[in-house]
Amino acid sequence: MAASPPASTTGLPFVVPPGLAPTAEANLVQTPLLHLYVYLLDKLLTGTLVLTTKTGARAAVSFDEGTPTRVMDLAGTRYAERTPLERAMIKLCEVEAETRYAFYAGQDLLAERGAAVPRVEPLAVIMAGARAFVGAPQAEATLLRIDDVPMGIANGATPERFRLTPEERALVERLRKQRTTLADLVKTSGVPPRIVRGVVYGMTITRHLDFGGSTRPPVGLERAAAARTAMTSDPYGWRPTTGTTGLQYADQTGTRPRDEVIRAADPTGPLQAVKREGTGPLQAVKREGTGPLQAVKRAADPTGPMPQVPSQAGPPNHEKRRAEIEAKLASAPNEDHFQMLGIPRDATSSDVRNAYFKLALLYHPDKLPKDLHDLKPRVARLFATVNGAYEALKDDAGRAQYLASLSGAVLDEQAQIERAVNAALEFEKAEVYLRKNDLAACEASVRRAVAADPEQPAYIALLAWVVASRRPLAPVPEEGKTNNVYDDCITQLDGVLKAEPDYEKALIYRGRLLKLAGRVHQAYRDFKRVTVISPKNIEAAREVRLYEMRHPPEDDGPGSNPGRGLLGKLFNKKR
Repeated sequence: MAASPPASTTGLPFVVPPGLAPTAEANLVQTPLLHLYVYLLDKLLTGTLVLTTKTGARAAVSFDEGTPTRVMDLAGTRYAERTPLERAMIKLCEVEAETRYAFYAGQDLLAERGAAVPRVEPLAVIMAGARAFVGAPQAEATLLRIDDVPMGIANGATPERFRLTPEERALVERLRKQRTTLADLVKTSGVPPRIVRGVVYGMTITRHLDFGGSTRPPVGLERAAAARTAMTSDPYGWRPTTGTTGLQYADQTGTRPRDEVIRAADPTGPLQAVKREGTGPLQAVKREGTGPLQAVKRAADPTGPMPQVPSQAGPPNHEKRRAEIEAKLASAPNEDHFQMLGIPRDATSSDVRNAYFKLALLYHPDKLPKDLHDLKPRVARLFATVNGAYEALKDDAGRAQYLASLSGAVLDEQAQIERAVNAALEFEKAEVYLRKNDLAACEASVRRAVAADPEQPAYIALLAWVVASRRPLAPVPEEGKTNNVYDDCITQLDGVLKAEPDYEKALIYRGRLLKLAGRVHQAYRDFKRVTVISPKNIEAAREVRLYEMRHPPEDDGPGSNPGRGLLGKLFNKKR
């Protein structure tokens, strides 16, 4: 047996072939790396993701249908075993937002001849990244949107693939039993808030939580289903993996291509002989490539009819039915009456009745086989819910009344979350453009943020400021006079501060515009308020000091303290 490759290697050159154009490229300001991991898994993409920092350092991750297979970190070290590979991927999530990425679809730029492919669980990597990402603006924007939205485990979700800790598994079990909000979980679960928020964030961006109305399946569900199908459909019971020669099957001795596995049963040709224990006849199993079972014939009578493959003796296996029942129990709390019965909203009374009778055969507690009797109390409650759905929808009048109660009431919270995440990303881009003094790009980004999430004070405040900043600078009004160049922007900031009176940036923006408009007394009040909220704000402290030097307190109108004014004058003389 060949020795396993080392966990990491250095010094191997990394080269993007000349002329190879990326399928997609941008920077991580637009899409955080953790979200790219989710996207690649969701779309089952194969290729290499290359990261380039501002200093020119490069890292890369290769993917096979959304699953990472190799990593090269910024130091040039390559990882080809599961644990160090996953750690390196999580570490890469810390790169600066200005890092550029390029994705080369269908290209494995980190391939090493003869190296084994590790069995990495991409959802576990994403969850580990989500735990570390809590506190970042994108994560907090998402969590803020769902703070008081009831949630449950999504239909088809596979939370066991996240490699959760015992505390995290307890949270998942609670969500399986009852829909609840993030705020309630944080308050009542007894689990540290950061852990709660990390789990909820990771399961939200991978759509493993249901907030009502979403129809998109959990991320990674298709790949998990494909793996289960391959495992259960293979008569040899070998576990599928991948390798340099395509689909392979792994046993305790290593990995071999499927054809080798089949040939091992009968090396003489395409008819593979498998001798069953006992006195039964020799069964011949013919396979073509990796396709399904093509023919089963008795070796003793190759011209006779095709019999069924003899089944193994023993009690019937109800694990498939148990899995189906568990899946329905998990999804039921999130389903309306139509979803509960598995029918469309334009179903007829006959459709409702037929669906009900089918479900009664599956979920009536008296229909459970003996080895599933432990499910009976839960199935009884489920069947009561099925009965309730049937009673509500069985006639035309009842269905019409129920449909009326649903109209416009269910929002797609998942879509709402995605819009909020996109808005937060656009806002971050706008702030970067503002620091670079690219006001046109800043305005375009912040307008997209406001359009996606118009209730965020930070977005509206920045939009007001950048719109004002792009106008020609108005001449400073003479003492005692004002101008109205910025009145519309000031009005926008008035609205923000009415909702958020202590929002520091809005006070600074409004103070600047009021000063430019010649309304220096009002500007002073805004800057003064900022020094109370944030004593370390240098700009506000400077503006307050300048105003008070030029306008001693006695000049501020009735009620001023003449003693303070005199001291102020004496102080100014000494200066």
